[in-house]
Amino acid sequence: MVGGRRLSPSLVAVGLALVFLVALAAQTLNRPDLAGYVGATLLHAGFYVGAVWWVLNKPARARDFALILLMALVLRAIASTAPPSLTTDGLRYVWDGRIQWAGFNPYLWVPADQALSQLRDAAIFPNINQKETAVTIYPPVAEILFLIANAISDSLRGIQVVMTAMELVTGWAILAWLKADGLPRERVLIYAWHPIPIWEFSSMAHIDSAATALLMLTIVAVLRGRQGLAGGLLAAAVLTKYFPIVLAPALWRRWGWRMPLAFVVTVIALYIPYAAGAGRNVFGFLFSHLGNEGYGEGYGFHLVWILRDFGLWAPVANAYIATAFVLLVEIGLLALLARRADEICPEHMIMLGAAFVWLTSPHYAWYFGWLISLLARYMSPSVLAFTLLAILQNMPGNATWATPTFFYGTIFGGGLVLMLTELMWRGRQQNRAPVTMPSS
Repeated sequence: MVGGRRLSPSLVAVGLALVFLVALAAQTLNRPDLAGYVGATLLHAGFYVGAVWWVLNKPARARDFALILLMALVLRAIASTAPPSLTTDGLRYVWDGRIQWAGFNPYLWVPADQALSQLRDAAIFPNINQKETAVTIYPPVAEILFLIANAISDSLRGIQVVMTAMELVTGWAILAWLKADGLPRERVLIYAWHPIPIWEFSSMAHIDSAATALLMLTIVAVLRGRQGLAGGLLAAAVLTKYFPIVLAPALWRRWGWRMPLAFVVTVIALYIPYAAGAGRNVFGFLFSHLGNEGYGEGYGFHLVWILRDFGLWAPVANAYIATAFVLLVEIGLLALLARRADEICPEHMIMLGAAFVWLTSPHYAWYFGWLISLLARYMSPSVLAFTLLAILQNMPGNATWATPTFFYGTIFGGGLVLMLTELMWRGRQQNRAPVTMPSS
């Protein structure tokens, strides 16, 4: 039921508070003061939770939806004024787009190669991470987007424009999903006002924004029965950033051939332009990067880190990876088989996505962003809290208490406790539900 034409005062108040807090966070990044940024963003998270409660429990008024969209744009515009203090990834994006524009294959050339010396500048090149040793780690669709961004502007601004456009696509897809399932369109606030997309997708311009948009378009295609289109879009999402593949069991029309065929054909088609010159090097620095993050030795996985830090027994990397893979396969089979062949179960997507993020132990907040787009359709309070706890990963480690073990335990330990508690609560609620006898 939609109320009158006036705006909801509580929603206006929260929106104005978020404008102030995003502006404050932008100022902290200008200094830069990462602890101040985390503090302002955690306050943002507190007000945001109030807005989520409102949108899930209060009847909307006619103008509230317009307010939600307007505030989402304003918050992103303010956040985009901050320098890239949270990451250097955007600099690599600009560089990859630049060298492609000049005719170089990013899978073959490290930035410091003398052959690229004429492309160096004072703003981007000196600050590229691992410029002496690493070719790109990004898949082909990401590289295509970097090239498009370079055509707009050979700067971080071009990347920001592209990633903000991808956020608009995500918003449209969320609205299409909500409409298809008969849910209030105001629930788009769950994504649009969350601090991680505002900061990590629009402001810091992470490629995860594009991967999330393509994943959401895949879901819309599945909703409309377009399995072939969905397969192509899923391939594009995976070749932007690899994580969307984990949702394939929840999206595939069981035993259908269109999605797998379209997926394979699209992957081949998108890799060919780069593989023609790079050959086996087309995966770039990806596997070496995973080693740099500690996954090869095992300590990159937060559970392993914590066990080792306390001097307890900890599995070796291969044992942990094998166990995590088995768990994900089991959850994937549940998502595939515990539904009708053409049914979409958002709770299965949340379960798969949250398990994947927890088990793979990402070290940066932007890796949580894609979960938020799913939460707009199916609210899991524990997964929402998990994404908000990820803000702590931006906390600088210059205090004695700010150890990796403290943060890993807080974010991933706290997230696990919350998710298991929610699962048990939901199980009890189902068991208490009255059993209705079939009518004769």
